[in-house]
Amino acid sequence: MRRRERVKHKGVQFEIDCNTPGICKCRVIIPQSVVQSFFKHAAQIQQLDSDSHGFKKGAVPLDYIQVHYKKTIINHMQEIFLKHFVIDTLLEYIHKNKLLVVGQLRLTEISMDLDKDAVYTFEGLLPKEIYIQRWKTLPFKATQRKKYRDIDNQVKSFLEEEEQQQLIYQAEDTVQIGDWVCFDAWIIDIDKKALFQNKKSELWLKIGDEEPDLTFHELFLNKRINEIIITDNTSLRQYFCNSFDAPYTYAIQIKDRLPFKYFSTEYLKHHFRLKSKKDVHNKLIEIFSFSSDVSQSRLTADAALNTIIKRNNILVPPSSVQAQKEVIIYELQQKPDYTLYKMKSDFDDHITTLAKKQLYEVVVTDYIAYTENLTASHDDIKAYFNLMQRTRTKEFLYFDPPSTQFEGQEAPIALESIKRACVREKALNHIIYHLTK
Repeated sequence: MRRRERVKHKGVQFEIDCNTPGICKCRVIIPQSVVQSFFKHAAQIQQLDSDSHGFKKGAVPLDYIQVHYKKTIINHMQEIFLKHFVIDTLLEYIHKNKLLVVGQLRLTEISMDLDKDAVYTFEGLLPKEIYIQRWKTLPFKATQRKKYRDIDNQVKSFLEEEEQQQLIYQAEDTVQIGDWVCFDAWIIDIDKKALFQNKKSELWLKIGDEEPDLTFHELFLNKRINEIIITDNTSLRQYFCNSFDAPYTYAIQIKDRLPFKYFSTEYLKHHFRLKSKKDVHNKLIEIFSFSSDVSQSRLTADAALNTIIKRNNILVPPSSVQAQKEVIIYELQQKPDYTLYKMKSDFDDHITTLAKKQLYEVVVTDYIAYTENLTASHDDIKAYFNLMQRTRTKEFLYFDPPSTQFEGQEAPIALESIKRACVREKALNHIIYHLTK
């Protein structure tokens, strides 16, 4: 694919250069005026907290701050800009323009100074070849359930328990432990006005129940939808700028919540396009029926993707395979028996095969999501998180969800990261739906 263009989206400019074979460079350009405006605010905040030698605390001249703290402030800004809107607007642009990237985008350079636009440069790998046609009519036989009566009893028990929880659940209109919360967050100046030309980050957060989650409890517990809160919450600050102590003040507005108290069969119906109670029962069978410790749901998804991969031409760059191998090995290193795995003579061959399989599966689902014009709505996202509310129903998610924790604490997840994961699951369900019609 040969392509070079410069476009503007939501006040941010994008330069897309796909002229180098197999590589796509994406530059996100932030206007100089935004850089200067935030630097001025950051210098004012630094001035209030500074007690440089020879000056009283809070009395350091602003010109002195802007010169001597410039490097520290710009380091703050690079991370805050990245997390506040660069990544989200880039992912949104990529999906909207149907750029098929293999693996993760890599941030290669940040250029930021006061006398010019800020530029974030990302690099992504493109498929060497992808040709998929008439996939909806391929012969396919879905994995069948085990015929044990106990499986039906387990599903019935699961549904009865969740229905009972829903009956006793009083429609609390405040955030509780275990809920998923959707909220907007934005940085405000000393006059409580929004910076970044009113740009807001839409985030999702699971309200955890461990000790590290207590700081987010202070911010969210017992708060109501549409409530606006002014805060200097340390966990929120660390999300936007983990590398430095960046003492900025934020405003948040709670937009929605998904209760933890019960599992919603209505959202299950939404996710899988189910119509009746019988459909719900049969769908849940798929995560209670196992063969060699693998669920019927996962076996069916694996077989559906493999059917398309085997019947079509898909090639990915060798460098993407190597990068995916490193991801897999890192995950294995967290397991206590990693040393035993590594000692096997076919270890590298097995990891290479697995890396290719994972890349092919993502390329197929992304390609079909683009060609079928699939998107993720707010209800799609809530249905996705609904599956994550119970250990058993997580089995419905074939692809790894975005990480919800950082250093043992539940951490916010940006909207577009969730949308990307949600669209992949939606594309997979779309594939299975058509192959089994």
